[in-house]
Amino acid sequence: MSARFPDPEHINGFYLGQFFGLLGWASRSGEADHVLAAFNPERPADAAYVAQLLLPGLDNLTEAQDAALARTWAYALSEFDDRDLNWFLLGRLPNLPEHPRDFLMQVAAQLYPQGLPQVDAQMRRLDLQNESLFDLV
Repeated sequence: MSARFPDPEHINGFYLGQFFGLLGWASRSGEADHVLAAFNPERPADAAYVAQLLLPGLDNLTEAQDAALARTWAYALSEFDDRDLNWFLLGRLPNLPEHPRDFLMQVAAQLYPQGLPQVDAQMRRLDLQNESLFDLV
């Protein structure tokens, strides 16, 4: 069953967490051979590595999903505090970044080289945990 994106101004922080969930850390965190086993969020090279791991997932998103993720990502960097940013990354990475905004900006720069959309006054945050990025059409 697919959900329609409520409107182009709707922001859902859970989309960030769902996208980072594609890394598979939550389901395989105890495995020493997991691709993120040696991950250190404070190393810029590791942010680029995470972006490389996420690129196939980004490429598989529909246009609506990509737009929803990009809007949410831009809004999150502009408006969420560090606690909120890390909350949406919790369980998706082995270690939470000390400076999640910097980390997410580095990953976004790799995934969205053209830049994220501009945040405007019409955007509004509506975090619905049961709403899935991957169900949007």
